[in-house]
Amino acid sequence: MKILKIKAENYRSLEDVEIEFNEFYNAISGKNNCGKSNIIKSILSFLTYDLRFFAPLSSGPINFAADYPSWKIKDKIKDSIKIVIDLELDKEDDAGVYKFINELIFKEKDKDDLQKVNLKIEAEHKADSSNTITNIFFSGVKIDDEYKREELLNRIRSSESVIFHNSTENEPFFFSQRRRDSLSSYLTAEDLESITNKKNVLETTLKKSLRKHQAEFSSLLGRLTEKYDVSLGIPNLNIDKESIEISLKEKGIEVSLEDWGSGTKNSTLILLNLMNAKRIQESTNISKRLTPIVIIEEPESFLHPSAQAEFGRILQDLAREFKIQIIVATHSPYLLSHKEPKANLLLERDLASKNKGSKLVDTAGEKWYEPFALSLGVSGEDFGPLKSTIFSDKSDIILVEGSSDKTYFELLKQDKHGKNKLNFEGEIFPYGGAGNLKNNILLKFIKERFKRFIVTIDLDKISEIRTNFASLGLTENKEYLVIGKNQTGKKCIEGLLPDEIFGNIYTENIVLVRGSMENSNEGKDARNKLKAKILEKFIEEDKKNNNEIYKDFFPLVHKLNKIFK
Repeated sequence: MKILKIKAENYRSLEDVEIEFNEFYNAISGKNNCGKSNIIKSILSFLTYDLRFFAPLSSGPINFAADYPSWKIKDKIKDSIKIVIDLELDKEDDAGVYKFINELIFKEKDKDDLQKVNLKIEAEHKADSSNTITNIFFSGVKIDDEYKREELLNRIRSSESVIFHNSTENEPFFFSQRRRDSLSSYLTAEDLESITNKKNVLETTLKKSLRKHQAEFSSLLGRLTEKYDVSLGIPNLNIDKESIEISLKEKGIEVSLEDWGSGTKNSTLILLNLMNAKRIQESTNISKRLTPIVIIEEPESFLHPSAQAEFGRILQDLAREFKIQIIVATHSPYLLSHKEPKANLLLERDLASKNKGSKLVDTAGEKWYEPFALSLGVSGEDFGPLKSTIFSDKSDIILVEGSSDKTYFELLKQDKHGKNKLNFEGEIFPYGGAGNLKNNILLKFIKERFKRFIVTIDLDKISEIRTNFASLGLTENKEYLVIGKNQTGKKCIEGLLPDEIFGNIYTENIVLVRGSMENSNEGKDARNKLKAKILEKFIEEDKKNNNEIYKDFFPLVHKLNKIFK
């Protein structure tokens, strides 16, 4: 089951909001009281029996007195509360609900046997009414019978259609009987029966042995046995009280959840919820098979920023791998999706204005992250460069000055170079100019995020950056490499190219060469054009298998290979 869209009117802070959800991962963000929890509440109120969110049964999932916007009551405006939830059901992955609707509710009607169908729930609660009026449409066809509608809602709510985890609170006592980390919940019926039989044999043997010791203990008590009866026993071996432990292994590197400090328990429970959702999706009992929607409040709780980024990437990978929709409500920029910006939803609310309702912020465009940075109190300069590295699925990284530098490094990875080949399986990212290396937040994040990393810096820029590197404990030829020759015009990666390439390009582009000497935007543009032409000429020579052009690159390759060995 997946949520396609939610539309809410006059529901708490959601005065007029329509939100479309991504198929797998979704991150809802914004300041406190912006409406994130109200979106979650609207989902849980209709799709679960979670008593933390379900309104009194007498009024249904909407309680006008509690859910109507308070500022409209003050103005004596009483409109209806309306909520519309568009869901998608899959014939196989949501077989329990799909077959229940198709074969029991519409049993007397001909229905198209589609792989994916739309299930729409429309609810309205009027100011002068004591109940919520609910309409349900299945594949565009309205379910008119009230009894059938209620039975369908009961079926959905009792089928664990939503698994909700709030990182900021402990589960209330009335949920303690549904521990998802219980060992018994991960055993098949056959395995559980076999283990129970063996447990009974073990208990019998232990009790038999203890009876022998009971006689010895009684004799030690002497005359006290006239006043007291003595018995020795053992507590029942209860499989339900035993928990399982989790660790992750990625490409041979074990990421122990215990290493994540105080965020261990929270992260473990979230992963257990995801695994439980996968088990429900793959249930062999067709009537119970369903793909739950997993909703997580503040998954970043107790995690260091580098661990937040790692955990965010894991959640996104699992959402797609498990084909499960995950919705997170977060204050962390590291939990946003940088691969699919449209999966990020930003809410805002102006409590000082007359209209205090939540609004969805338009974040479309290349600089989608800037509104998030502003809302979350993160500098755009700090947050912007992270979008290229934050969700890398590699453990090693080389940061290079620009896109042309990246191309040179990629060319060095060709097999034709033999022993001079750059042996690197990680990511190569352009950091977009030496100015970004002055950003300690960015560099510290990368240092903690990746197992091994190297920053390459042009010779003509190292004097500006060296002090900053030292403050972070970065060492030359270990965490950063200086590139270029100590000659005018060659104190950069292009300085490693043969003189004849420079000569040809400079002779053919005298106007550009002159323009590149100017300290202006036009000069910068001219320098970039020259770099592009030099790279183009280099690639042309590479295609001729002219390996001599790489002669001054190979010492750099040997240093990198030693670091990433």
